[in-house]
Amino acid sequence: MKAVFAAFCALLAPVIATQPIIKPFGVKVRPHTNPDLIGNGTFKQLVDHTDESKGTFSQRYWWDARSWKGPGSPVFVFNPGETAADDYLGYLENYTIPGLYADTFGGAVIIVEHRYWGESTPYKNLTAETMQYLNIMQAAYDMTYFANNVTLEFADSGGANADSAPWVLIGGSYSGALAAWTSQIDPGTYWAYHASSAVVEAIYNFWEYFSPVEQHLPRNCSADVRAVINYVDHVLSTGSKQDVLDLKTLFGLEMVEHNDDFAEQITTPVWQWQNSQATVLKFCDYVETYASDGAVLASDEGGVGLEPALKGYASYINLTVADSCRESSTNCSTYDDSIEWDDPEDYESGWRQWNWLLCDSPFAWWQTGPPVSDGGNIVSSFLTPEHFQRQCPLLFPATDGFADGSSLGFTTEHLNQYTGGWDADFDHVLFCGGERDPWLYATPSSPSRPGGPRNSTADTPIFMIASGAHVPDLTIDDIEDEMDVIEAEVKVMKGWLEEYSAKRK
Repeated sequence: MKAVFAAFCALLAPVIATQPIIKPFGVKVRPHTNPDLIGNGTFKQLVDHTDESKGTFSQRYWWDARSWKGPGSPVFVFNPGETAADDYLGYLENYTIPGLYADTFGGAVIIVEHRYWGESTPYKNLTAETMQYLNIMQAAYDMTYFANNVTLEFADSGGANADSAPWVLIGGSYSGALAAWTSQIDPGTYWAYHASSAVVEAIYNFWEYFSPVEQHLPRNCSADVRAVINYVDHVLSTGSKQDVLDLKTLFGLEMVEHNDDFAEQITTPVWQWQNSQATVLKFCDYVETYASDGAVLASDEGGVGLEPALKGYASYINLTVADSCRESSTNCSTYDDSIEWDDPEDYESGWRQWNWLLCDSPFAWWQTGPPVSDGGNIVSSFLTPEHFQRQCPLLFPATDGFADGSSLGFTTEHLNQYTGGWDADFDHVLFCGGERDPWLYATPSSPSRPGGPRNSTADTPIFMIASGAHVPDLTIDDIEDEMDVIEAEVKVMKGWLEEYSAKRK
């Protein structure tokens, strides 16, 4: 069994190699099944919505108007967020919420590529100066400026812009938050918004990212991971230099000098939850069966206990992470002087743009351990927000007097004051979340929101899918509780579109 698992881990290792700051996986990739059926174009978008003299750039968009019933019919716009849009054109089809809305209500569906990703960018050399126009204010105004000014090929006689038809903005994850934020930053253009797993609250120390993960792990696995992390933090806090070295050597990470880097590396198994819960469950199976040479033993919710769990966890890290750390000193150290942090030519990967938003806005959302390790956490408290925050000026050194916002003193509190965060006065904004989503605590349904999760209202309906993870409703997967929510969402949208029609009479 272990030989088979080693082969699996060899495939996994490149996926979990260390990257500067952590990029989330947002909406699910969905290529179009028949691209010949859709149209595409470019729109002259303003570089700076506060100064038109800065010029324009070409922003890509795609559409499907086969269900469109003509002037005055609704237009549903989907922004895939922090990625090139090419692999997301399936959201024009009716097995997704944007396409389903269009089919159901006789509308058109459009995908608009986010500024600074794909081919929709004013600059491909990304410095602290050229990225000054990558922020949520500019991105929100992109969506409203497009809705008011684009000339749509499928509407030769007009009647399709936001002044004469109801437009609905749809997004998931960051782009779900962008949809909700657009309702606050530039209200009045879109009639309604659909925001799935919308991370509307910026959070500096986002240790609760891992709370839904812990809550939904198998109980024996959770107990053992918590025991291991509690032991790790005890050794890192109170052990001698030799104790700490022995611990790191057990994990195959003796070359990792700094404890926060070590804590980051041993977090990689549970970090996979958002992208692949199955990968995390394989990790659990490995830890729970390591001491029995792969055999499944009867085990209660208490797990196998610290000693065998520690050996299993350490073996897993040896198989999945340690080789990468041995290959290069820069792979697992964020302190190595030879790291080339500042790479303005790193455009196509999308990492640099996302890290800019984390540092500049700043979203932060630094995924960490809790301030105090008390035996209830599955991530070491040595993985701190400062571990990530100190990377911002390294990634984006000041250029001609320009720097990222957090380096200039802007904080998540400033951003939440601007957007309204959890408590913005949302109107005609539909939210949906999943109970298994690690981003839950940054959405309006956060248990940590003062007063608890935001209540659902007619103007701001909030749906939760018990089996749902991140962005659980934008693709239609024929899961019972998901389908129940999608049916309710369609009913809400129907009512809002009828309300629009009544107001226009």
